[in-house]
Amino acid sequence: MDEGAYMRTQLEIAVSDHQPATVVVLAGELDIATGDMLRGAIRNLLRRGRTRLVVDTSDLEFCDSSGLEALLDSRDETETASGSLRLAGVHGVLELVLEVTRLRNEFLVDETSIESVTALVVDGTRDVSMV
Repeated sequence: MDEGAYMRTQLEIAVSDHQPATVVVLAGELDIATGDMLRGAIRNLLRRGRTRLVVDTSDLEFCDSSGLEALLDSRDETETASGSLRLAGVHGVLELVLEVTRLRNEFLVDETSIESVTALVVDGTRDVSMV
């Protein structure tokens, strides 16, 4: 490891379309240095009308309270756009942060992104209007 390598913060974001849902895969570290990357990616998707979102955290190696805040902000912005955001693959530090902060129930969480996409497709086909 190079000297100072411990200070490198990197987040990779990959987006794939699975009509009618969009999967946002996070790999690396979600923290104060990278939270705005996630917020920006989510805003761009919402602007394009992509409001059924899955954030796949299977490859996320680290998440601190600032990263959790970015996830909460992303969820809030999605809901403001009349959309839905689900988390998939929650594990490790993110799972611990959600438990310790008692914010686990603030998110819809699935084991895999396939389960999340399926849930969004099923939810999207239900008629929820009241007569």
